[in-house]
Amino acid sequence: MPYLIALLLSATGVWIVHPYLVRFAFKYNVVDKPNARKLNRVPIPVLGGVGVFVGFVIALYVVASVVHILLPNIYIVVLLLMLGVGLFDDLRDLKPYGKFAAQILAVLLLYFVCDLRLDNLHGIFGIYEIPMVISLPLTLFACVGLINSLNLIDGIDGLSSGYSIVASILFAAWTYVQSCNVNLLIVCALIGALVPFFIYNVFGRSYKMFIGDAGSHLLGIIFCIVTLNVVNSPSSEAGIEAALIPFALAVLSHPVFDTLRVMTMRICKGHSPFKVDKTHLHHALVEKGLTHLATTLTIVGLNLLVVGAWLVSYKCEMSATIQLLIVVMMSMLCIVLPYFVLTGKK
Repeated sequence: MPYLIALLLSATGVWIVHPYLVRFAFKYNVVDKPNARKLNRVPIPVLGGVGVFVGFVIALYVVASVVHILLPNIYIVVLLLMLGVGLFDDLRDLKPYGKFAAQILAVLLLYFVCDLRLDNLHGIFGIYEIPMVISLPLTLFACVGLINSLNLIDGIDGLSSGYSIVASILFAAWTYVQSCNVNLLIVCALIGALVPFFIYNVFGRSYKMFIGDAGSHLLGIIFCIVTLNVVNSPSSEAGIEAALIPFALAVLSHPVFDTLRVMTMRICKGHSPFKVDKTHLHHALVEKGLTHLATTLTIVGLNLLVVGAWLVSYKCEMSATIQLLIVVMMSMLCIVLPYFVLTGKK
């Protein structure tokens, strides 16, 4: 019941505050202006992430205080840090090293203050606990990469929010099985905050707004928290322990593998991996004539195929290593290969 209340409360908050933010953005010119690399043809407000933050945080902390679920204070610190950095980028176009510094700081806070870290591979390639000298850079690489991958897929209406809704539902189902109350509350509040934004973003006219870098950074750090909570959740069942990392990677397969492909292609061409271009899977689908909504549904469907393949391997009680390899292979097939098929590039 408290999780449903969190969902409804966050949805109501975003639904109410969103139109006010749209008017504020137009009044003070906080808009995304069209250019050669963008798909919008008119200026669109970019304060959607602020609205999601307001609804999400109010619901999260109100419900947590009522039902006595303990949330680490550092969570609100890293949420505000990522929101602020993303908002500054929306307004002033922050340099990449500035964003990386803030992202690294946020992950370090989670690592040292909350003990949220990748320090156990749960049997993948026969490896279990790993020392700090490995877990620290591994956690930084994984989390900073995740934050940026969610930022990079935010290129069309509904994709980042639509994907995040489905990913949150999957994480909610898993954390319900794990009995992880903190994670379940977080993802339920996030679902509630994203649903009204998705509706405004995809179907809105007068109140259409982008989630912006503020929103994508916010989603990135939330999924870092959720994912680290998932892979660190204690379990007495060997089957569940073996599935922790493969499951998380399967849920995150689209942003992770699409971003890895894009950056690899840029490096192979002699460009910076952070060079802005239009080589994401969603660009290829739109260029083939799909609408933004159809593109979002296609990408979410491909991601669910990866999750489905993982689920089969889990139900067949395969080892952690085999589950991970299946997720990687299915991601190559469903996330990486379609781009080359659509574009004809080699």
